Amino acid sequence: MTYIPILLIIAVLIFLLFWIFKRKSGKTKSRTPYIDALHLLLDGKNDEALEWLKKTVKEDTENIMAYIKLGDIFRQQGNPTRAAKIHSNLLIRTHLTEQQTNTILQHLVMDYQNAGMLNRASEVAERLSQRMKKNSEIQQLLLSLYEKKGDWDKAFFIRQNINKWQKKKDQYILSLYKVQSGLNSIQKGAEREGRVRFREAIRLNKKCIPAYLFWGDSYRRENRNEDALNVWTDFIQKNPDWAHLAFNRLKEILFDMGRYSDLEDIYKQVIRSNPKNPTASINLVEIYKKQGRLNEAIEICENVLEAHPDLTECRYALVKVLKQNGDEKKAMNEAMRILDKEIEKQELYQCHECKYEQKEPFWYCPQCHQWDTALTEN
Repeated sequence: MTYIPILLIIAVLIFLLFWIFKRKSGKTKSRTPYIDALHLLLDGKNDEALEWLKKTVKEDTENIMAYIKLGDIFRQQGNPTRAAKIHSNLLIRTHLTEQQTNTILQHLVMDYQNAGMLNRASEVAERLSQRMKKNSEIQQLLLSLYEKKGDWDKAFFIRQNINKWQKKKDQYILSLYKVQSGLNSIQKGAEREGRVRFREAIRLNKKCIPAYLFWGDSYRRENRNEDALNVWTDFIQKNPDWAHLAFNRLKEILFDMGRYSDLEDIYKQVIRSNPKNPTASINLVEIYKKQGRLNEAIEICENVLEAHPDLTECRYALVKVLKQNGDEKKAMNEAMRILDKEIEKQELYQCHECKYEQKEPFWYCPQCHQWDTALTEN
């Protein structure tokens, strides 16, 4: 009888050892190369994960996610072309689920985009957009691709749709799309088509500054000076805060037309519309100086400097007028003030997002691809 408890204890121990061994064995079998690869990816060990993923797809050709992640690693390592080949080959398979196909297409867009193959990227994104019409992220992706490749007409259509879904108006950016489309047409030699786009931009937004400027430029290239003059005078009437952007254009065209004296009326009109904007006043001073109306020119300069004491351009104009008027001492004093505040400060237009700079005003940053980041009204 004493042997029975001992035998029971031995049996229980054997059962426990067998159960533990079986459990450990089961755990070992459940650990696959794919699971190991995922753990390595989480730890940021992409090179090691790459080897396990290669092993995975060799042993299990039906593991779609393993192929997708394998391609992603190649793209991240600077080989997007190889990544695209892996992902595009997956699309040949006939048994893919809808979700798998959509996922593969999304990764393929990233491959082509990283490879600089924007046409292919947008083609795949278009296919994806048709499959996921109500997915706003896909629409935004397609929009960014159209912007990067300069396909402004398609970008206009997509952004318009996004605005409808989001129930918002974005007329300013849409008008700038029309401007860019017009510039594309002009680069191809289609001046008339370009002007049509500029007019469409203004219909969308009456304060679309570049549309007026480039519209007039187009007329000038065709020697239609009267039409160009009408466009630019209409612009300064509707946008007095930005009238200075058209001043050099107006000077050139009125000089060519033998109507340089018309500038005085134009500057006076701008000053009446926007007394705080000094640019028209400074240009008017130059006209008065040429006409010998020096006292009037001096008075304008002093009024401007009272409101803008650090405006070097105006103080420099005052120096020239004073010197021409024979007041050498006062001219010298004004010149010294300029030297104290650093002569020749060059104005640069800077993108508020990426700090890109250039001399000419711009509405679409060529570096960070953001809209309306350089010019803002004070």
